[in-house]
Amino acid sequence: MVANQNDKRSVELRLLNGKGWIPCGNVTIPPNFKVPAVGEVVECRYLYAFRESNALYQPVYLGPRQDIEQHECVLSQLKYKGTGEEDLC
Repeated sequence: MVANQNDKRSVELRLLNGKGWIPCGNVTIPPNFKVPAVGEVVECRYLYAFRESNALYQPVYLGPRQDIEQHECVLSQLKYKGTGEEDLC
């Protein structure tokens, strides 16, 4: 989910865990997409996430998702580096 719009064509992402919203880094918005609004659910592809910071490594913006609600954007869906799951991304 989009937490904040940055100065350039990028947005800050966040995911929900049991304690609240956790920041997960930024993603650049390609010129062929509209910059999503704060609170909008979006889809990103990434290689893996860092367990220490939950930041996504090499995220790529794929577009908005109208079929998913904010409460479904959960931290447990991330695939972390070094867990043997990074090939599943």
